Amino acid sequence: MTIKTMKAHAIQHLLSGNAALGIGRAAEPESLYDNPQLYPQAFPWLFPYGLGGIGNMNGFKKLSDITRVRSLLLHHDKRFQLEPFFPLVALNHQQIKHTATGGYLTTQRKDFANIAERILKIDIDTMTSLIERMDNGQLVKPESASEKECFAMINDLDHVSKHVEGSISNKKFMRNEIWSVICARGAPTWFITFAPTDLRHPLCLY
Repeated sequence: MTIKTMKAHAIQHLLSGNAALGIGRAAEPESLYDNPQLYPQAFPWLFPYGLGGIGNMNGFKKLSDITRVRSLLLHHDKRFQLEPFFPLVALNHQQIKHTATGGYLTTQRKDFANIAERILKIDIDTMTSLIERMDNGQLVKPESASEKECFAMINDLDHVSKHVEGSISNKKFMRNEIWSVICARGAPTWFITFAPTDLRHPLCLY
């Protein structure tokens, strides 16, 4: 299933009013922002003194969340590396923050009102038809006005998710940047130099 097909399925699911998974939480949810006690509370065995969490302001200098996570993963006793959930939770929180940033940037666009109106007026039958054609492996190109509106909304979702590291849209935009650099400056050239002492190395012989 391609990424466009998955997005079309997700849009159809939401617009049809189908059920969504509810995540249990406390009466007062914990904030991901400016909350240095979040990780010490979630992983008390990793932070035995309740200090040193992400966003901690008691250090010698202020560190970004990404830099702090990287430093914890390089801790000398490797307890953060060996904990199976810490890297996953840290990555998920980072992606949530980047998604929120992408959504905020989208709302700041001048055409946001048009985007909201387009979402409300999208044709469910057209979206269903596109999903079926994508599932069958067909090369789908928008022809009618309603199909163009559906593809435009998928592109709007790409604009939000391109800010999320590791997402499909982020990789797609990075590939576009690489191709742009190649078109502007030419293809990269790799030079491999062998020292005289490598005459018996398998790479030199074969």
